[in-house]
Amino acid sequence: MISIIIPLYNAENYILDALCSALIQEVKKEIIIIDDCSTDNSLETVLDYVKNNHNVLKDKTRIIVRKNSKNLGVAKTRNLGVDIARGDYVAYLDADDMWTSDKLKRQLDLIKEKNADICTASREMIDENGESEGLIIGFEKEEITLKDLKHSNHINCSAVLAKKELMKKYPMRHDKDAHEDYYVWLTAVKEGAKVCNIDEPLLKYRNLKNSKSHNKLRAALMTFKTYRYAGYGFINAIFMMPAYMINGVRKHKRL
Repeated sequence: MISIIIPLYNAENYILDALCSALIQEVKKEIIIIDDCSTDNSLETVLDYVKNNHNVLKDKTRIIVRKNSKNLGVAKTRNLGVDIARGDYVAYLDADDMWTSDKLKRQLDLIKEKNADICTASREMIDENGESEGLIIGFEKEEITLKDLKHSNHINCSAVLAKKELMKKYPMRHDKDAHEDYYVWLTAVKEGAKVCNIDEPLLKYRNLKNSKSHNKLRAALMTFKTYRYAGYGFINAIFMMPAYMINGVRKHKRL
């Protein structure tokens, strides 16, 4: 079984798109939604949906809805989801993103075929209204190595399917001043985790103006700190930055 973990914070306009894209996945699954003390109607939107569709959902997918007692941030919220998960695999889905209907099935097949620990995929950028921006971000290789990851984060968190035991071993940290997911991928792969990749846009990534990745200067500073948290020295991290910036441009492809 795959446990789909959706951290929820102030995404009332998008959460049902994310939830529905998780529900249509043709795999055995459970969906874990954890509200991180939203100040809008995100939680109520989810609860109303589950209540109104109870008869349809009850025999198909186990949906767990939790609310943190205080705001913990996305890293700790995802980690709580891993602790709750009953599946052998976990898949992360941000509340403003969406998947294609075959995403998890194709990744599960590939991760077993390649005997990998993590499977990722390319992503198509969409705007706030869910319309395509005509841009795909991906990586052409079928396997992502540590060298590849040091040059750029080719693994988007919402595109990940991973073995649960791996994610329990490498919990996410440093979401306040670094990229909590990139830290995990760098650390896990450095210690032997294997990553396979599907170079097709199985993820629809919503490009919001207030996201961490939208501010390029802030994202670059967070990347530098990510390298430091992952165990790379100050000088080494400085020399890694030019490759990160160059690859940040190269990995964008127009439709």
